[in-house]
Amino acid sequence: MPTPRRWKPLALRLWRIALLALAVLAIRRSHPSTTMALTVDRIHDFFPTAASLTPQNGMQAVKDTSGITLGHVMQTSPEADDIIGYSGPTNTLIALDSRGKVLGLRILSSGDTTDHLAEVVRERSFFHQFTNQKAAELASLQPHAVSGATLTSSAIAEGVLRRMGKSATTSLRFPDAITLEEVKKLEPRAAKLLESTQHPGSQEVLDANNTVIALAVRTAPASDGTVGYKGPSDTFMLMDATGTTLRGIALRRSYDTEQYIGYVTGDPSFLKTFDGMTTEKIAHIDFNAAGIEGVSGATQTSYGIAEGIRVRAESLLHEQEARRGWWQQIRWRWQDTGHVTILLAAFAMAFTPLRGRAWCRHLHHALLVVYGGFIAGEMLSQGLLAGWAAHGTPWRNAHGLVLLATVALLGPVFTSKQLYCHHICPHGALQQLLMRRLPWQWSPSKTIDALLSKLPFILLASVLFSVAFALPVNLNALEPFDAYLFRVAGWASIAIAVLGLLLSLFTPLAYCRYGCPTGALFKLLRFTGDADHFGTRDWLAALCVTFVLFLAPS
Repeated sequence: MPTPRRWKPLALRLWRIALLALAVLAIRRSHPSTTMALTVDRIHDFFPTAASLTPQNGMQAVKDTSGITLGHVMQTSPEADDIIGYSGPTNTLIALDSRGKVLGLRILSSGDTTDHLAEVVRERSFFHQFTNQKAAELASLQPHAVSGATLTSSAIAEGVLRRMGKSATTSLRFPDAITLEEVKKLEPRAAKLLESTQHPGSQEVLDANNTVIALAVRTAPASDGTVGYKGPSDTFMLMDATGTTLRGIALRRSYDTEQYIGYVTGDPSFLKTFDGMTTEKIAHIDFNAAGIEGVSGATQTSYGIAEGIRVRAESLLHEQEARRGWWQQIRWRWQDTGHVTILLAAFAMAFTPLRGRAWCRHLHHALLVVYGGFIAGEMLSQGLLAGWAAHGTPWRNAHGLVLLATVALLGPVFTSKQLYCHHICPHGALQQLLMRRLPWQWSPSKTIDALLSKLPFILLASVLFSVAFALPVNLNALEPFDAYLFRVAGWASIAIAVLGLLLSLFTPLAYCRYGCPTGALFKLLRFTGDADHFGTRDWLAALCVTFVLFLAPS
């Protein structure tokens, strides 16, 4: 049976991991959804004559004093709350005109860092790329990100696209859902319709034995932007039970000329054009290459209907992609390759004799500063970690950064090494390159050193309280890491960075030792072997976590 002494290291590590988990829990409880109540004043920029907002189909209809609907507005929260940018999600207002086209976007609230968000807001072209487009058109949009705020802007774009895709299950022009009578004309065995959970806006067709025998799909609202001769059309598509093969179509309603519609519905061969085709084939079909001809006398109308079917097939393919497993949702970035390379280099420097070779250390430090600082610019900070604690990690679109943070947090727990501070942090590397470059050095006395060494832990406790109690504190202004991205950095970050580097010329690693709250977090987690014990820092950390856990608002 293990002796108490052998249990001590394990108990100490579990204690520190548990404290970290409880701190995250306290922060998470104090940060609910970013959804907010909209008032008419907030939308006057888009609708100057707006007088009221009325809930309608998951959105809000904007009406004037006469009750005429001017358009609709929606928020990306809570549907996009799990899409994390650099440090948190962003709730965006989407304004639509009466035709369902995007009038504009506005940031309502954000859990992301203020500097990164400000950079996105300044880039007006980022928001303009969504305007004057409908949901179907946005489905194929490849939005450009904002340089210097890639994660933040990409998350905002993804949230808008997701919200538009969700709202696209309701058509403003064709609001009527498919009925059982419509389905029976193409599938006489149909006995019941159920809303499909896998295909939003579609219905499962059940027979008398409650067996799914088909899928009822309509082209609206995906086809609302596809105009034939005079307007769009809504077409009923009967798919097989898996939703992958088209069995038949029937025109439901159209804004096109009645005479031309009659020509189309009276041409059985055209209506059977797509029968037996898979959604993938329809989505990528070339009408000319496939020899598909329009209906004589109603060419534009028939081509408009055919294009609507193609667009809807394309959206069905997107739905299939959305149902992929979580491992298939991961998107690899060039920065993630860089983060893995940095981690491998850090392991080599920490656990091999390479650390003892000066040229290896200098080369490694230069790599961290140039790539990690000025090129990638993705460093761990209190703003980042607090944002993740409150809203979750961006594991889908920044998994290299998440992996780096995991190593930084767990490395001190299971080894005696500060992997991030000593072998990964660009600002720490730059301080190491600068230290002892001047003949005159300042070494503080033990008393002063002890007092100054407490400052990072005081800052760390302040961060915990400010985040848990939702105080208006810009966490990025407490640390120098944003200074490596000049377009994003605030003056406070730049000043701290410059001052810390100047001090490191006279006192080695001055900022790391006397100013870094992120480094203090890693020191609290660090395990230093059998000599380690439950110390004052552990008990003070436990006191702080207990305080916010029970007193912070939830």
